[in-house]
Amino acid sequence: MRLVLDGRKLADFGIGTYLRALLRGLDKRADLDLTVLTRSGHEERVATLAPSARIIPTSAAGYGLAEHVQLPAALWRERVDLVHFPHYVVPRLVGKPTVVTIHDLIQLFYPPENRPHLARLYLRLMVGSALRRARRVITVSRSSRRDLVNLFSADRQRMVVVANGVDPSLAERPEKETLEKLKARHGLRSPLILVVANDKPHKNLDLVLRAYHLAVREHRIPGQLVFLGGADAKSRLRVRAERLGLGDRVRLLGRVPRDDLHTLYHVAAALLHVSLYEGFGLPVLEAMCAGLPVVTSNLGAMRELGEGAARLVNPLEVDEVAEALERVLVDDPLRRRMIDAGRKKADAMGWDRTVEETVAVYRLALGEV
Repeated sequence: MRLVLDGRKLADFGIGTYLRALLRGLDKRADLDLTVLTRSGHEERVATLAPSARIIPTSAAGYGLAEHVQLPAALWRERVDLVHFPHYVVPRLVGKPTVVTIHDLIQLFYPPENRPHLARLYLRLMVGSALRRARRVITVSRSSRRDLVNLFSADRQRMVVVANGVDPSLAERPEKETLEKLKARHGLRSPLILVVANDKPHKNLDLVLRAYHLAVREHRIPGQLVFLGGADAKSRLRVRAERLGLGDRVRLLGRVPRDDLHTLYHVAAALLHVSLYEGFGLPVLEAMCAGLPVVTSNLGAMRELGEGAARLVNPLEVDEVAEALERVLVDDPLRRRMIDAGRKKADAMGWDRTVEETVAVYRLALGEV
């Protein structure tokens, strides 16, 4: 099969993780001839992940007219069986069979502040177009599939749920010296409650702070709350933490290297992930793989992923989140049960399975199954 994968979002946060896993897995398959579209300047990154792939660089940025012209032009003379777009934009003039992955509809439910009305309209138009034109649509959870059906009347027969995976190496505990060095570098004191999230409205970080404050005040929990992702030391959350009197009980580390994230999963005592909406919730699965108890929302994809392994809470109830934090920290039998259940779930959800199921969708799209 002559496959083209649009890899322009390789540097993105969530989709970038998905793309890196696909590139590694697809490159290993003898039944695929892989070509990757990538942003100019990212050729070496793609070559490292997929050494056998042919690379087509492009200057076309996302969310604009250029990608609707330059990508079809780049593929015009290519002998291609199928093109996979791992995002909801399928350029209008691509005359090849396509598969699209639509991860979520977060930007419709929780649009970024000050986003122009035309940008929201473009999103709706592109999602609707992708759902109509793609031969198969991959979604990463039953929750995302349900949203696409409810909001766009998407054809269930052409939609396939292929869950994200997790890197099994996350289960390997770093050396004690590595753990201690990282704690010293960032001034961390155990037990740590870890939050891996960008500072966006649906991530619910204000409630996270309030719940932690309540858990400190009412339940006297020790340690620190550690934010990773978009919230760094200059974040508005720093001001809010100071006003709550939390001081150095809250650490905002911002974006950290992947190796540091791996180490932090093993340094922490629990992961707190109480978003209001997720297409999947990859930090939940990564934490489970690392043997970390998880407190997460009882909504949508997070409930789907956490059921039977995580402590599920109402993400709007501060008291409930605070009580769950305290229980997970002090109830050792509960912690052991959660850790065991989480590891079993993660063991069954490696990226190899995701790649295998994705290739099966390609074959469905080409009528080979």
